[in-house]
Amino acid sequence: MRSLLVQSISFRHALPTFALGVLGCTSFFACGASSSNPDQQTPAPGPTGQSSMPEQDDAAATEDAGTPVTIQPLKTPAGNDAGTTASADAGVADSAATGEAGAKGALPAGWLYTKTNKIYVSDGNGGGTAWMGRGVNMDDIFFCGFNGGLSMSAPDTALEAIAAGVVSGWKANFIRISLAMDSDSVVTSWLTDPAQYKTPMTNVINSIGANPNTYVLVTLRSDASMILYDTSGADKEATGLPSNSTNTPDATKFPTGTDATYVALVDTFANSKFVMFGLTNEPGGSTQTAETDSTALTHAVGTIRAEEDRLGVPHHVISVQGSGWAGDVSYYASNPVPYDNLVYEVHGYPPSPDKYTYSNIPVIVGEYGSLTSDSQAAFYADLEQKQISNLAWDFEPYSNCQPDLLNVNNSSTDLQPSSWGSIVQSYLTAHTSP
Repeated sequence: MRSLLVQSISFRHALPTFALGVLGCTSFFACGASSSNPDQQTPAPGPTGQSSMPEQDDAAATEDAGTPVTIQPLKTPAGNDAGTTASADAGVADSAATGEAGAKGALPAGWLYTKTNKIYVSDGNGGGTAWMGRGVNMDDIFFCGFNGGLSMSAPDTALEAIAAGVVSGWKANFIRISLAMDSDSVVTSWLTDPAQYKTPMTNVINSIGANPNTYVLVTLRSDASMILYDTSGADKEATGLPSNSTNTPDATKFPTGTDATYVALVDTFANSKFVMFGLTNEPGGSTQTAETDSTALTHAVGTIRAEEDRLGVPHHVISVQGSGWAGDVSYYASNPVPYDNLVYEVHGYPPSPDKYTYSNIPVIVGEYGSLTSDSQAAFYADLEQKQISNLAWDFEPYSNCQPDLLNVNNSSTDLQPSSWGSIVQSYLTAHTSP
């Protein structure tokens, strides 16, 4: 069935030359699935490739993992109301441009923060040690389109079992969970009917965070309030930008645009030290400028920071996605978002070193794939030397969300690595973090 689906793929992204032979799936619609499970949905096609970007030659400073560092106190960025525009978000912390952790004294132990081009974990006493996340992407309870109609019983239980397997068996300490609330036949919301989506997904995310020294990047992949999608392909769901009160797609349904969803996510995970927030997936696809992306994402950061400050909780690390299918963060090296505790996120299949190598901003590889036996050693060695946190695509046993790390067998516990998965599994188990 997989081969038949691959033949009928409708591409969401235009594939660059290097990706024509290898599909990198950033779609949450299934690329294939077994027909033996009664809960299976009819998947929509749509695995995607990645675009190549202009090259950037910045060199990153390096620092050994575990090196102690002292957190320098920062002024807290001025709070902004959920409906304000991005221009109002520019009243900022003195050292936000360097990415240093802000905020009200020492962070509690176990919270992540950023400084210059690294991520650190706080020791609770005003200092911390360098942290590197290694892990995978996981789908939400839609299972990359397999459960597009939400007909599965207890999908959160299945997803929790999958997450437990990647942590215990594959030794991942970092998992990206994508909230695909406007990607399938059933549209959900974090704001209404919590039993349908919010409650099960909160349970899943909390179950991952219960593992010691394990962190979750909670990414708002799609939401009905998003705008400026790339409509050049068959599917647009992976490419929305957050809106606000001035450009909301529906002032009645979303009076403050996507702001309300970010506020609700902060409220849910306010005290969760293991949570990082991802603003979106691949903003604008290939249709929006870096400046347009930055304006929208800066406003979203300000919304999250304002809610954290209102609640009096530490600032979570926030991941800001690059432009051009999230393949290029060079704009932010010269124009960093003016808030503390940020990382910048690159996707690539695989990304070249110049896409994630910067001396003045911290970068994570939020999606990667298409490594070969010849290329894997150099790629992983470079990530390790530069301490670049990374997340392979995609840990999915119910639907072939290419490139899939698992063989599709409709089991949440029998997690059999594909040939691609064996490469990633070997890397993760060889670099088990304490």
